[in-house]
Amino acid sequence: MEFNLNYFILEFITFVIGLTLSAFIYLPYLKGWMEKRRKRIEEQLATAELRQKDAEKLKSDFETKVREMELKASATLREAQVEAQKTREEIVLAARKEGEKIMVDAHSMIEAERKNVVKDIQKEMGTLAVTIAEKIVRSSVDAKAQEKIVAETIREMGAKRN
Repeated sequence: MEFNLNYFILEFITFVIGLTLSAFIYLPYLKGWMEKRRKRIEEQLATAELRQKDAEKLKSDFETKVREMELKASATLREAQVEAQKTREEIVLAARKEGEKIMVDAHSMIEAERKNVVKDIQKEMGTLAVTIAEKIVRSSVDAKAQEKIVAETIREMGAKRN
């Protein structure tokens, strides 16, 4: 193969004409296609940025709601603890009042029983005094005999108790 300058020039001119025609015919379509692709990519980037901003906003909203729920939960827990403390104090106070009432009732019962015992002793002492007086009057004896009668009566009364 030889180099032919005429063929080369003719082919070169044909190539330039074809390239020029192609540029006039296909270049606007290619530019349009490239412009559409560029716009689509820009839209996708803008959409991605919006979605990212939305996601960040949702994340911050979620974190805020979680903090609020934690605060509410801790406040509810504190309120429950305060309520439990109040209830405990009320129960303790009621128990103390009930204990005091029981103590007062017991003291009242003890006092009543003591008064009954005193009355019984007074009655017994009265009976004893009457019995001693009877024996003294009956026997009309001297002081030694009277002491003997009193001692004997006291022994008898002690024997009756047991």
